[in-house]
Amino acid sequence: MKIGIDIGYGFTKAVNEKGDKAVFPSLVAPAGHDALGGFFSQTREYRVGIAAGHKKIDLLVGEAARQSFAVSQALNKEKPPELHDPLLLTAVGLLGQKQAELSIGVGLPLAYYASQKDKLQQRLNRLSVFVSVNGIEHYIENPMVQVLPQGAGVLLKAGSQMPLRGYVGVVDPGTYTTEYLLFEMKEGQPVPILEACGSVETGTSLVYSAVAREFQAQAGSPVPIGMEHEITQQALNRESISYYGKIYDISEAAYAARKNISTAISQKVLAAWGNRAGYIRHTFLAGGGSLFFNSDLGAALPCPVVVNDPVFANAEGYLAFL
Repeated sequence: MKIGIDIGYGFTKAVNEKGDKAVFPSLVAPAGHDALGGFFSQTREYRVGIAAGHKKIDLLVGEAARQSFAVSQALNKEKPPELHDPLLLTAVGLLGQKQAELSIGVGLPLAYYASQKDKLQQRLNRLSVFVSVNGIEHYIENPMVQVLPQGAGVLLKAGSQMPLRGYVGVVDPGTYTTEYLLFEMKEGQPVPILEACGSVETGTSLVYSAVAREFQAQAGSPVPIGMEHEITQQALNRESISYYGKIYDISEAAYAARKNISTAISQKVLAAWGNRAGYIRHTFLAGGGSLFFNSDLGAALPCPVVVNDPVFANAEGYLAFL
């Protein structure tokens, strides 16, 4: 079974060779005791058990972890194994097939690719664990793992939109990083302009942070870990926030923050692309961030095109590389 897995700072996205897909928040928490015995189904997405040798841990992953006071989320440029690997194993447990050889494609932001690739690939190739997701168990032993540069697979989603010649760009805004790439098309084949490819440590998290600061300024209390995305979405939907019976409106702050971060991303990308930017035929936008920033970002980039199903663009690209 081949599976492409995009382990983002905000969400984990995965797709297998059958076309099955999964997406869940990149959140992990200790499971503890379920006093309600799984009566409420939303507490079960997902309960994950991981056993290696004599060591066994029980975790909440995804939406289930959001409800925990002990929820953890990767906030550093290098995702620690205790957070990264449960997310990967959950995706495999959801989309894998028992008794099948397993090939996995995962990605790293371009800024960290060269320094982290070998270490990550070696660790994942040595995996030998039992993983159960909501009671369904898989044994994973020495999977074949390919670590790929994030954003590079997006071109495979473009298909017939790719020109035979000229320049094309890729911009993939994420939670903590935004990937950008520039290619010259030669007889339909993309050739990367290496000096114009890279990452900037800017993404949707800066919008979440701005919204959280505004909420704290108004309500006098910080936003709990794991709720930043929820509060921001409410604000961008122009929904009021109820806290201790009082109503707070932070919509204008949310829209201003999204606009400001969009501008910061587009200016950094255009600076990296330099005087080639004017010759770009299409700028392909991918990732959940392309939907989050919407026209705020696209309007500032040359000839923007949002790829089909942008949330899964990287995962599908990793799968195609396999």
